Amino acid sequence: MFPLTPRKRPDDGATRGPRKRGRTLFGSLLALALSLSTVTLTATPAQASDAYNSITGAAAANVDWMSRIADGTSLSWLSVPGTHDSLALCGERDPKTGKCGGIATSITQTQENHGFSAQTLTTQFRAGIRALDIRVRVDKGDEGLKFTIHHGAAYQYANFTDVLNATRDFLRDEPGETVLLHLKAECDGGTFGCEDAEGYRTDEWRKKVFDSYLDGRSYTGNGDESTKATAWRDLFWAPSVTGKSQAGQVPSLGEVRGKVVLMGYRATQGGIYDGYGIKQPYPAGGSNEEYVQDAYEVGTISDIAGKWEKVRAHLRKTNGTWDSSRPGEKEYPYKPGALYINYTSGTGGGAHPYTVAGGTPTATGVNSFLRQCLQGENDRCPEFHADRGDKFGGRAALDRLGVVMMDFPGGKLIDDIIGRNGSGGSTLKVMVVGDSMSQGHEGDYTWRYRLWQWFRDQRIAVDFVGPYSGTKPQDIPSAPQPPRLQGEPEPAAGPPRTSGSYAKDAQDFDSDHFAVWGRQAAQDKSLIREQVAKYQPDLLLVGLGFNDMGWFVSDADGTLSSMKKLVDEARAAKPNLKFAVANVPQRTKIGGRDDLITKTTAYNKALAEAVPGWHSSPSPVELVDWAGSYDCAPASCPAAYDGLHPNAVGEYQIAGAFGSTLHKEFGIGSAAPSVPTTGPARPSGTPGNVKATSADSGIVVTWDQVFGAYGYEVRSRLAGLPDWSTARSIGNRFDTTWVADGQKWEYQVRTDNGATSSAWSSTVSATARPKTAAGPVGIVTRPTATGIDFAWGAPTGPYTDSIDRYGVIAYDQDTPGAFVETVGTRDKSLHFDGLKPGHRYTLAVQTWNRAGGGLPALGRPVVVGAGTPPAPTGLKVLSTDPTTVELNWTGSARAAGYRVWVRNINNGGPSTADESVVSGTSHGVAFLFPGTWNFEFCVTAVNGALESGKSSCVVAPRPAGS
Repeated sequence: MFPLTPRKRPDDGATRGPRKRGRTLFGSLLALALSLSTVTLTATPAQASDAYNSITGAAAANVDWMSRIADGTSLSWLSVPGTHDSLALCGERDPKTGKCGGIATSITQTQENHGFSAQTLTTQFRAGIRALDIRVRVDKGDEGLKFTIHHGAAYQYANFTDVLNATRDFLRDEPGETVLLHLKAECDGGTFGCEDAEGYRTDEWRKKVFDSYLDGRSYTGNGDESTKATAWRDLFWAPSVTGKSQAGQVPSLGEVRGKVVLMGYRATQGGIYDGYGIKQPYPAGGSNEEYVQDAYEVGTISDIAGKWEKVRAHLRKTNGTWDSSRPGEKEYPYKPGALYINYTSGTGGGAHPYTVAGGTPTATGVNSFLRQCLQGENDRCPEFHADRGDKFGGRAALDRLGVVMMDFPGGKLIDDIIGRNGSGGSTLKVMVVGDSMSQGHEGDYTWRYRLWQWFRDQRIAVDFVGPYSGTKPQDIPSAPQPPRLQGEPEPAAGPPRTSGSYAKDAQDFDSDHFAVWGRQAAQDKSLIREQVAKYQPDLLLVGLGFNDMGWFVSDADGTLSSMKKLVDEARAAKPNLKFAVANVPQRTKIGGRDDLITKTTAYNKALAEAVPGWHSSPSPVELVDWAGSYDCAPASCPAAYDGLHPNAVGEYQIAGAFGSTLHKEFGIGSAAPSVPTTGPARPSGTPGNVKATSADSGIVVTWDQVFGAYGYEVRSRLAGLPDWSTARSIGNRFDTTWVADGQKWEYQVRTDNGATSSAWSSTVSATARPKTAAGPVGIVTRPTATGIDFAWGAPTGPYTDSIDRYGVIAYDQDTPGAFVETVGTRDKSLHFDGLKPGHRYTLAVQTWNRAGGGLPALGRPVVVGAGTPPAPTGLKVLSTDPTTVELNWTGSARAAGYRVWVRNINNGGPSTADESVVSGTSHGVAFLFPGTWNFEFCVTAVNGALESGKSSCVVAPRPAGS
């Protein structure tokens, strides 16, 4: 319940004094009546459910559900969710708390409160509500005669202008919709009712005040004197508000899009005013009971079931069905052109509105009865089943519900009502099963959105289902973490990150899905049965397999086996489930991953051959040619922003691939989706609030996130140097470690949006004052058949007293794009296994203390699986100037590197080499004074601690004439 903020309202300035007395009388008499009653009212409302008190749980697609229905469809053929007493949000205002409270609240409240001043209507509209029931009182305020909103004596903190404003704003945003309005003069002056302003308690004035809204004038309260005001006539469907005659027929939806249709305007005692509304359901001077079921009296909880039977009987009448045990039903003619209104609401001395709607622990509420009927549960409406028996006759199809006016409607109940439109059955439930390509990144539209737009444009009622609804949000960065200790298990995976938003200009849409960044078919085959059992989709759209092959989980055959298992497990939960299974697109070539291209090609061929064998009549499986529709290949990928994930055009292409299969193979829609060649540009703002700060670990750079950024580029340099070094960060933090004390670093940051980048930010700088420890000493590395043995000595110097562990680092030089592998240990030796024989590895060891990871100390590189390499041959020396030489030699594949030995031939000293290891077979040596011809050069080959003998040694030739 919302607190009330007292303020002077333009339409109720003169109502507070007179109405205060009326409300007090109402409260006192009601309390007396209840104290004398022998029935105890239920004090606790039912829990919210799919059918009750959960309006915000309705599908996002409901915001424009009418736009998907053909123009020629008569309003009489629609199933329209509506609210009874649409703005009855509270009862008496509690003078102590300033809130709606007390027992009167439970008597008069009929709807969830999502804001006074008719703000609640916006929530109702977006949930799919298209029929309103507005009860008005003639009020005389400072601005003249106006309508205020009431339920009985209880003022509802809104006026009719609020209603009109909220409705106009919604229809401006969604011009394909229409709103049906039932208007009632509420104040009959009875004991528990309200009274119109004194002097204006006549039908003539109630009609004149309504006309004043239409015509843009405001009666001052002095006879027929009026002033100019906003005119609202253009908001209404003209034939329903002539003031002279009623509309003779129910209009088609195309006639009334963007308009309010006044169904009827009822007088205080139930009569129907002439000149307003549609004659068929609300005939002036006659009775509307034939077409409007509004048996609202529900005396006790035990009478709720009886109220449901009246709702159910009206559904039979609406659909031309009859129950032979009910007199007169068989004789009632089927009237497909008639508009029927069915109130599910009720109240009485022993049953509150929320009790009738939501039920009790021992009594089912009318809302749940209705949802069970629509869902075919508990044999609730057998008259609409094909095998219904002889008791029922007439039509068996529950094709339409008419206008259903409800108290406290649940979101899924609204979905079910809307789902009856156009299909004569339930909404098509679709579950998207996929990985990052289907989940999308924050700021994407996603192909799921583009497919939803196609369903909408094809006027197909669809409900996307699944446990998640968002894209992958930007990463939340943190400081570099120490490596896991060898043998320590990986931390348990957290829940999928699915809270990311969609493109800012994307419409609200039904975004539920089962797609997770990094997900594999090998994982989902064990998860899909539970999801299908829970959400009961009619159609599964599957796009998996890339991660299985891309991350070495399985080859083509293994991935196909996982996909077949996924289909089998999904069918086990729902045997008549339909499948659209996509193949896997190629991506731009990754260095050293020719295998991925081959695996993808083989899998797509095998999938195409296997799918026909998976197909069955009750559970068809059709192939979606994602790879053939998506403009991406090893050579180039125009459809992606990073060589794989779809950009705005790629999203259309993927949606087109799925939509084409749905249209061609399943007969969904009148045409396949169109695929544009261009898409909307992605905004790319420059990061702001960039800061560089000295930290114990080095330097930390932070900035504000830019919405929709795929990542950020950070360039850095030592102050005073001309060139920048550029690195990529996926979050809004960048750490510079492995720095020396006193170094000043400069930084700039820009946003990476795939094909576009922002401008660079301004330059920030910081001076490093690290408190990390130096690397270990005496590192010894030795190759084994499949790994490397490490050993080292403890470091000394500042900050070594807090060393917690060592990080042993191995980098595969022979695999382009390989990851740096790091293993932690608290020992001073480690065996690093599982490496690739024949590959060269760069090796290092770093310390980790409480400040972070220090500058690694290099160990000699190693060729895994190789022994001691042979000595180099063919050493040649070339003097490039008097003090510089260039050495070249022939090496060995068993050598991880080489050491260059130098001896001065004039002083009789030994040949020496430092621990620097040369990776190639050439090397330059400079600063050879007094000249290169005074020095001898030799080379040895190393494989970790294993080292060859020296090559033949050579001396640089003396220059001529020297």
